[in-house]
Amino acid sequence: MNQTLPKLSHPLVDDAQYNLLRSVGYLTAAERSDIIDACEFGDIAHIKDKRKSGEPYITHPIAVAEILAGFRLDRDTIIAAILHDTVEDTEISAEQIEQRYGKIVARLVDGVTKLKSSTHNKQENKAATFHKILTATLADPRVLIIKLADRLHNMSTLDAVRPEKQRTTAQETLDFYVPFARLMGLNDIADYIEVLCYRNLDSDMYNKLSDKLLQHGLGRNFQREAIHRYLSIVLNNLDLNGMVKVLDNRVVIFRQFFRNRGEINALLRHYAFEIVLDNIEACDKLAYYLIKKYQIDDSHIADNIRRPLPGGNQSLTLIYERDNDFVKVTILTKQMQNAARLGVIGAEHASDVSQSVIQASLRNMKDLVDDEDSLNEDSPDFSAAVSTINELMDYLHSSKIICYSPQGRAYELPQGATALDFAYAVVGNVAVGANVAVGANVDHKHAKLGTVLKNGQLVEIEVNSHSEPKAEWLGFVVTNKARVEILRWFKDLSPADKQHHGMQALDRALKTYQKSLDDLSESDWKNLTEWRGLTEKNALFEQISSGTLLPQLVVTRLFSDEVCDIQSQEHIDDMTQPQQLIVNASGVELDFANCCHPIYGDPIVGHLSRHGLVVHRHKCFSLDDIRKDNPYQVIQLRWRNDKAIKQSNSDEHGSKIRFPAYLKLSIALSDEQISEVIYHLRQLNMGVEKVDVRSSDTIIHIVVRSRNHLAQGIRELRSLLGFPNIIRLYQL
Repeated sequence: MNQTLPKLSHPLVDDAQYNLLRSVGYLTAAERSDIIDACEFGDIAHIKDKRKSGEPYITHPIAVAEILAGFRLDRDTIIAAILHDTVEDTEISAEQIEQRYGKIVARLVDGVTKLKSSTHNKQENKAATFHKILTATLADPRVLIIKLADRLHNMSTLDAVRPEKQRTTAQETLDFYVPFARLMGLNDIADYIEVLCYRNLDSDMYNKLSDKLLQHGLGRNFQREAIHRYLSIVLNNLDLNGMVKVLDNRVVIFRQFFRNRGEINALLRHYAFEIVLDNIEACDKLAYYLIKKYQIDDSHIADNIRRPLPGGNQSLTLIYERDNDFVKVTILTKQMQNAARLGVIGAEHASDVSQSVIQASLRNMKDLVDDEDSLNEDSPDFSAAVSTINELMDYLHSSKIICYSPQGRAYELPQGATALDFAYAVVGNVAVGANVAVGANVDHKHAKLGTVLKNGQLVEIEVNSHSEPKAEWLGFVVTNKARVEILRWFKDLSPADKQHHGMQALDRALKTYQKSLDDLSESDWKNLTEWRGLTEKNALFEQISSGTLLPQLVVTRLFSDEVCDIQSQEHIDDMTQPQQLIVNASGVELDFANCCHPIYGDPIVGHLSRHGLVVHRHKCFSLDDIRKDNPYQVIQLRWRNDKAIKQSNSDEHGSKIRFPAYLKLSIALSDEQISEVIYHLRQLNMGVEKVDVRSSDTIIHIVVRSRNHLAQGIRELRSLLGFPNIIRLYQL
């Protein structure tokens, strides 16, 4: 670094500037001069500001810029990082930044500037800021990486703030920024941030695992070197030109430990390696050898070269066991490695299929943002922002699959999505193609529109220009986009047409019981209209076509072995009735499946059986065969999420439904520990029905209010018992 740097306001600021300039040697001399100018400009702007630690504030944004320089990002991004807090915290205006450094820098700074309003509460202000970051990122992904670098530096210096603030910042980061970064393919920086989240969320848990990693550090190093040598020998023997790299897999170990998905001593035996080869053929050759050598089964093989992960990351991943160690090998090419570092920011360097997957995620997020841009500068709509961000949070934390059109274009869907959901995803804003769908070909085999799709499948939709949407479709589509488009089509019909479509849908649903509309008696119709509070059956047909009543539930009401007689509205808030916990299930005979024991808050579906509506967890394996034969008998269900249920669930003495749950602890409890466990669970208002201590583990039968209630109990037990692994059993 030949330039003489100007002296700034404090020796710590001089050091920060020096370190940054050492990191941007890849830029031109003119660009480096602009960065020096930005350091001085930012230093003057923040001259009165101090960090909680007492350091000059400007050291923080310069450190953020240095993090980004490690990714070799461009001049505009580096300068925007240096100035990212100026508009929010100082007298500097966006116009001044634009005049001095250009429109792009000003736009990037604006993208990461928080929205604040004294007339709105903390949640609304936070949602508005998240909404702004989302929309700005969709316009220019560099906004996100500036925000992530900002979070990374803040998370590493949270010691100066109070513990409660540390936890809330860490949880917010883990809930929003980390999954958002992964979806954009920015996994490198997300890994570092995620580990810091765990450190700030629960220092006791973090320190326990960190101490274990230190204790076993020498042994783990020895094992890593041995596996590294072996993999290098394999490359040499296969005559492959490549490089074996040891990966720091601490983030995976911490994630598994914090999410209660592994016993601590087993997690310490997990190792990860990356092997970079010249081409895809070489990747396949190495994978074939390791699969044969270690007899790796399909569940431990992930070919994300042909079918990239959300975020566009491509690799071929194998997991195998060797001498009681679990080894994860990620095989990829140099191009894939480069694309994986920067995800959406370096998308132009990625393969076509990887770019297609990144675009699929971007399309879904763009759908979440209002077309009118509800947060314009003049009149931001904070309530709309809360709604949008709630949807975004659901989307970020949902399991996703990627399916492909015959043209090779990728579409991202939530797990459990059907061929019909795919049809509505493909057609974009014009739903005509999906509205005339009549069937599908999945991996070149004929399938029904209600078929649940799996990751990586090739899907082609069959259409008939004379076909129309069917009301029963609303029972099995998963995506909001599909549901909205179907309802929009029915909304535009005349009352007579709505009645006609509702009648046809009910007639089709009756066929599952080998019945038709002609088989319904006057007492059947009286039963149905009184159940729905209606005066005549045409109104019932309109309810079906408007989506407020599924024809499948009408049939279940009529022909299940027992009929529930809840007909009056006065029962609607009686939480002793299981029907009242589920949207639109009032008056339908309902039971919870013993094969998977769903509890309030689990993702659920309903099986329309002869015994009424049986509620299952959406991942219940017993539904697989039912879906193959008749996918329309499995419908989407949602729990009611209103004040009545929340009040009932929080009221210790109120009437409420309790759910059985079963926990398996990875330790055999002593008599003293059993007493402690029972005491602590009862303090959380949980029932303990049975404690079964076995040779190396313990099964506890408990009764809980909800999924969140159960999670609270698991957290309490882990802390009480020294963080053993505790898993929920769905079957005994």
